[in-house]
Amino acid sequence: MAVPTPTTQFTRDILGNFVCNTFSEALNSGPFDVIIIGGGTFGLSLAQDLFFRSRRVGAGTIPQDGLRPSNYRILVLEAGPFALNEHTQDIPNLQLYAPGTAPNAASPLPATRQALIAVGMDTVPILENWGLPWNSNEAFGGLAYCLGGRSLYFGGWSPRYLETEMHTAPVGSINASTLWPPAVVQDLTLEKTLGKGFQIDAAKQTGVSAANDYINDRLHDFLRKKLFDKYAGIPNHIPLAELPDYTTEAPDDVTDGLRLQLNAPPYAGFVDSLKLDAPLTVQATTRPGFFPFNKFSSVPLGITGARSAIGESGANNDAFKRLMIVPNCHVTRVRTRTYTLATGATVEEVARIDTNQGPLDLSLAISGNANRRPVVVLAMGAIESARLALLSVPGVPNANQMGANFMVHLRKNVSFTIPVPAGLALTDQELSALLVRCRANLADGTPVHFHLQITASAVPAGAGGGGRSDALLFQNVPDLDDVRFFMQTAPQQLDVSIRAVGEMVPNLANNKVTVPLPADNDEFGLPRATVSVVRSASDNELMNLINATIDAVAQQVFGVPAPGPNAASKAPDGLGTTYHESGTLRMGDDPGQSVANADAQFHFVTNLYAGDASVLPTCGSANPVMNGIALRRRLARRIVPEGDGIGNPPTPRPVAPFFQPAMPAATPPAGTVIQLFDGHSLANWRIAGRGTFHAIDGALQSVPSFDLGLLWCTLPMPQNYRLELEFFTRTDQTNSGVFVRFKNPQATGYYNPAWSAVFIPGMPAAPAGFEVQIDNTGAPDGVAKHKTGVVYAVNYPGDPSPDPAQPAAHAGDFANPQSAAVMAWNRYRIEVRGNVFTVNLNGTDTCKYTNSDPARGRFSPADPTFVGLQAYSNYSYTAAFRNIRVTVL
Repeated sequence: MAVPTPTTQFTRDILGNFVCNTFSEALNSGPFDVIIIGGGTFGLSLAQDLFFRSRRVGAGTIPQDGLRPSNYRILVLEAGPFALNEHTQDIPNLQLYAPGTAPNAASPLPATRQALIAVGMDTVPILENWGLPWNSNEAFGGLAYCLGGRSLYFGGWSPRYLETEMHTAPVGSINASTLWPPAVVQDLTLEKTLGKGFQIDAAKQTGVSAANDYINDRLHDFLRKKLFDKYAGIPNHIPLAELPDYTTEAPDDVTDGLRLQLNAPPYAGFVDSLKLDAPLTVQATTRPGFFPFNKFSSVPLGITGARSAIGESGANNDAFKRLMIVPNCHVTRVRTRTYTLATGATVEEVARIDTNQGPLDLSLAISGNANRRPVVVLAMGAIESARLALLSVPGVPNANQMGANFMVHLRKNVSFTIPVPAGLALTDQELSALLVRCRANLADGTPVHFHLQITASAVPAGAGGGGRSDALLFQNVPDLDDVRFFMQTAPQQLDVSIRAVGEMVPNLANNKVTVPLPADNDEFGLPRATVSVVRSASDNELMNLINATIDAVAQQVFGVPAPGPNAASKAPDGLGTTYHESGTLRMGDDPGQSVANADAQFHFVTNLYAGDASVLPTCGSANPVMNGIALRRRLARRIVPEGDGIGNPPTPRPVAPFFQPAMPAATPPAGTVIQLFDGHSLANWRIAGRGTFHAIDGALQSVPSFDLGLLWCTLPMPQNYRLELEFFTRTDQTNSGVFVRFKNPQATGYYNPAWSAVFIPGMPAAPAGFEVQIDNTGAPDGVAKHKTGVVYAVNYPGDPSPDPAQPAAHAGDFANPQSAAVMAWNRYRIEVRGNVFTVNLNGTDTCKYTNSDPARGRFSPADPTFVGLQAYSNYSYTAAFRNIRVTVL
């Protein structure tokens, strides 16, 4: 913090001084666990979430939160300044706007960079914060270079992703290259079965869940009822049963007025009709004593995190300040070093970040622990995140996937004016905002989605054409005189706008971000990105469907005479004007057909993640903010798994929502062979806890961290089976293992869910299974029950130091450990029959163990058990596994 607070010609920079740090302060404060590059919509929201999840002290914490990593620190590097503390529309009459759909007197954006160069505007801020750093064949609105980024300006419409917008199987032109990882879809649709999950959390965070609290009056009630009555006749409409019901998912956000209507519905189907309300990111009411969020932006999240960090550390104690936000810091490149996996294959690891203010070394031990490695998250937007990846790791095996699959939304605006509907007595100006969601199949069978954002304002007489349809939609009017003006001015016409937003079908061959050579360098001497995007025949086909639906709604709901409003005669918005760029670092299970895995972690850069809309394999029609917040909250759980800890003994904290694989309807016949690993992808595998695994060189290979990690197969195991696999280690000291018969790690509420597979004295035994050990040294004491080939740390006959916390040894059991071959493949055959476990290593029977614990490692037809692979808490103990299969016994 600067002392005294800096002063400009007009202002004292109190907010900047209280919230931000300089790069030198961050550099001199010590290492960070997470570095987020980009402090915009998703970077700041992720930072706050990580900060909260890693808290050990403060309001709402419990003593067991001390199990979270000590002094877990987050750094945000943002290229722009701290400009505004909240959304522009939360600041009364500021009149600071984003670029529109066409250039005007106030702004040359949207434009191409070449057009900006022609008018001398390529190197100066536009509309205070905006600029365009890439070359393109389309005019773009560019980026808001400031903390909060485009979240300070965005429109606020935030429908939720539907399951049909996230494809997990090929259909039409959607092929294996653009499929969503099933794990992501499973996690983003938890509300379907649990009524809670990442999406409802995101809806609450952004204000969308407060159904009907922001717009509710006679005009809105009238138009919603009219739309509901006509809904069945709207072409391509999605059944209301598929849309979220926030009155059920978020009952605590139901207003008193709406609750009265729910208790005495004004018409049949009233609750379903609420699904037509506009999902706006505005929270107008909240719990007693609290101010509402107003219109969402990420800056208040950054402010609360940064100030809480000061509260934790105290003033002038930067080494223990757990969240630092550094503005005006432009990252130019990330530098990597090589990490050698078990088989000798390699991945990259970010070890340095270069900025315009100097380098940031990431090779230092964190909190004195060399196993604690930093994580880097790219959150600069789909284009600039792809550019940085292409510049920084151009040699990774899937570099040709980076920048491909660029997508934007297809958009069109149609406006018109009609008389105030007959029978609707309005005494003052009112508005309505409604949403229609649609789905259709193109001629080639590809399902496509679009939605209509409908705004209508009852306004005084004036020019026709619907130009004032959203004049009343987002207003912060603090003075009584203006409020009275709206109340006392009778409306005489209805201005209506229908904005259609449709998904762009993936077009990998033509739509992409590249860094071509010879380069057009930026002000830091680095090549700029070039964006290529075109409308395909599929996009044009979808636009025809959109036009027909717009006309149908205008005619059926608003009484516009046919053939009006003739949407086909209206030009669509430019492809670069939606600000919804996505897809350039897409997620996928297959490293050969995607950039990042289901956790948004780069397949071939072990500590690099994508934290913005670049990860989307397809874009659906939903606007990216709320859905992006859901994905960022999911990413935060991956980066700080300890944040879901509920304490021991359990506290009133609930177990966080989780996906539970379903047991098969019938046990497969004996002799059935089930392949658990396909040899090249992470399909059907999830990571719990710390560390990570990469699918590379035909094997699942671990990169351990400072605490236990568990890669578990999500296919429920039968009661009796033979598990066969091969494993590879590089040293005698390497510690790893294979787990069997454990319950879903996310079901326990453990601070590190990987430990739920392990028996821990004093903890409930029910979730735990058994580990078949991999450790030739038998650390820490070298006894047989700790060595390779045995069920780990249980009691065997003749044990010189039996564990009193474990059941007594069973006659006939034995431990005959054998050393695994180093720098070679070893074969495990593990049989689970009832409660008897036998192990064979490389043809030698090494163990028999009979489980007599009534709670631990038990099969249940109603509560599935799983198998998993261990990443031990030592960064150098990499292990590899392949040819993993189960035979039903």
